[in-house]
Amino acid sequence: MKSWLSKWRISAALDAGKPLSESLQRKIAADPELERFAKRTQVLGQNLRSLPPSGPPLHDSIMRAVRAAARLEQPRRAPVLSWLAASGAVAALAALAAVCLYLTFLRTKPPGRQALDGPVMVLEMSENMPASMPTLVMSPLSDEWARMDHDLQSTTQVLLASFP
Repeated sequence: MKSWLSKWRISAALDAGKPLSESLQRKIAADPELERFAKRTQVLGQNLRSLPPSGPPLHDSIMRAVRAAARLEQPRRAPVLSWLAASGAVAALAALAAVCLYLTFLRTKPPGRQALDGPVMVLEMSENMPASMPTLVMSPLSDEWARMDHDLQSTTQVLLASFP
């Protein structure tokens, strides 16, 4: 990490045209990697500054290439494929709607079922209610009471066993 920070400081100083600080020069002298980086960066900076500036022809040719690449990247979809996909989706939705309509409205009711089957079943269950309801209501409470009694007995045994 320190090496990266030192490299950044070298690069920033050379870009700005300022001399390197004394602490940075000491780090460069102590580290061969930083020394190689400083020399290479100086040589690269001098070579880039000695190049003549690029003129408008270079800019124009680059922009032409970029525009040509952008034009080629736009994919053209065949209209036939999009129409086929859309018509297939519409046909599937229509078939699904037809099946739903058939299942809800046109399906015949099974024979032998009467309209009063539900109320008859409720009346038959109500006859058994007085006999079965107390056990159904009290069953969870009695189960919980039995568990609590078992826990109390276990606690009593543990406490009595701990006394000498």
